[in-house]
Amino acid sequence: MSDSYSTISSLDNPNDIPHGWIQWKGTDVCIDLHCACGTHGHFDGDFMYKVQCKDCGRKYVVGQNVKLIELDSPELIKAAESWGTDDYHPFSEED
Repeated sequence: MSDSYSTISSLDNPNDIPHGWIQWKGTDVCIDLHCACGTHGHFDGDFMYKVQCKDCGRKYVVGQNVKLIELDSPELIKAAESWGTDDYHPFSEED
């Protein structure tokens, strides 16, 4: 592992919070982006490993972790049910 990769990856470490890890394979993504300066944008396309804010010029590397939000209250469960599916995918060690 290169030093630059280690440096960036160390900033994308959720420690002990529930999370998922994305193995980027250069596939298509549709994502809303929010910069620290307040600018909001959108990207549809392939190979989104790095992004740059069109207003302030800040550059970002796209992390590999996503936050998992636990449904631990009736309000959150009801909100999740409104998404139109009852399918919950189990954690699995299979690919």
